Amino acid sequence: MEDAIPRVNYEVMQRMQGRRVLLVCEVKSLVDGCYVVRTCDDAEVVVRPQAGGSWGETTYVEVVGTVVDARTLQEESHINIKSQQAVDFKLLNEMIKLSTGKYAGLFSG
Repeated sequence: MEDAIPRVNYEVMQRMQGRRVLLVCEVKSLVDGCYVVRTCDDAEVVVRPQAGGSWGETTYVEVVGTVVDARTLQEESHINIKSQQAVDFKLLNEMIKLSTGKYAGLFSG
């Protein structure tokens, strides 16, 4: 069975260099072909899309990718989050803290 891909915020991403992760984020801008996004713990990260990839017009996106360094994620795939309402970043951040901290065992595959 394939290992679960951990959901991360910026803080957790720091410990995941070279690993596959899942990041839910808010798209802020597109600079030199890379997306600048805001994480649920209010940090900015750069996501390098797949070659020729485009996210289109979206505010929130879920990205699966490999952590290149402290502020860079190389996209493998993504899903645009189509919602009329904002993603609850406060709730998402708390879930990530629990799933990677004290209660990590409940969330592991």
